Amino acid sequence: MAAANPFQALAVLGLAALLFAPARPAAADPTTIGTLVSVAGAPSNQLYGYGLVVGLPGTGDQTTEVPYTQQAILNMLRNMGVALPTVTFMQPNDVASVMVTAEVPPFSHAGQHVNVTVSALGNATSLNGGVLLPTPMRGGNGVIYAQAQGPLLVSGFTAGANGSTTSVNVPTVGSLPGGAIMSTTIPASSSENGVTQLLLNTPSYQTAQQVADLVNAAYGPDTANAISPGEVDLQDNTADPVRFIAGVLSLPISPAAQEPTIVVDAQSGTIVMNAGVSLGPAVVSHGDLTVNIQTTNSVSQPNPFTRGGQTVGVQNSVVNASQGKASVVALPKTTTLADVARALNAVGATPSDLVAIIEALEQAGAINGKLKVI
Repeated sequence: MAAANPFQALAVLGLAALLFAPARPAAADPTTIGTLVSVAGAPSNQLYGYGLVVGLPGTGDQTTEVPYTQQAILNMLRNMGVALPTVTFMQPNDVASVMVTAEVPPFSHAGQHVNVTVSALGNATSLNGGVLLPTPMRGGNGVIYAQAQGPLLVSGFTAGANGSTTSVNVPTVGSLPGGAIMSTTIPASSSENGVTQLLLNTPSYQTAQQVADLVNAAYGPDTANAISPGEVDLQDNTADPVRFIAGVLSLPISPAAQEPTIVVDAQSGTIVMNAGVSLGPAVVSHGDLTVNIQTTNSVSQPNPFTRGGQTVGVQNSVVNASQGKASVVALPKTTTLADVARALNAVGATPSDLVAIIEALEQAGAINGKLKVI
């Protein structure tokens, strides 16, 4: 029999050590500085406007209940040379008052197209099939920066018959991709006195210093300075500021790992965790209490030929209370998000109960993560 190869034995032992070695947390995925920051002086801007949607198939506002829709129609016709008495009685059901909103990206210039959202303002039941009339859109300072118009895209719909209705999604909100045209350029500046400020989307001491170090390594010392966890200042000494900012924003960076966070929506019972959340050993006892109240209505009548008797209604109520058998579940220590989800699913609780269990685990120190309740 051939002698065992010592190098082969060492290779097998090394492979076994790799297979059974404890897992290390994965490093953050590399990205670019531009995905972590925004340039100060050039924020997004929000526009709004009031308009009319026409051409609706009988699903518009009831003008007798929404007087401003009728007033808007009269004002529009008057501006177009059609004079009508103010007391004109109108009952169109194919027109709806709407609010038009848009978010304009930084450095948008006159002539560029912007996506807009159209939302019903009155009692219209659906905007499907409607066309938005030309609507001026203003900024917070009251200046008109864009004008929107065009046919709406509505994903929801409503159907009904014999007094019964059903709806899918929200039929009173629509969109116009590229439906607004900028008429005025919104002032923006990315540099002031040769200094460009980078604002971190998520303030962090580590990330701010890391951004400054990467920029200084690429463009020389004292080019970047971390002012605070949310701001890094750049000193632009080049003759081409656009190329300089583009180069800085494209520098690769591996940001620090996210802080373990658990977000709980108490109203809907929704729970969201990031990859840093881990679970320690814990024991959870979960049970439920059900109270059922049934009321039966009956009538008490007086005996025949009884004087002064009255017929009265009587309510008979029966109250039953039952408590389900509490289940005790031992949650093991876990280090990955998949294991945390698997352990919480083993509890078998409803979403609202699971919210309470998460809060109790956080109070007991058995779950590693910052709890945010929204």
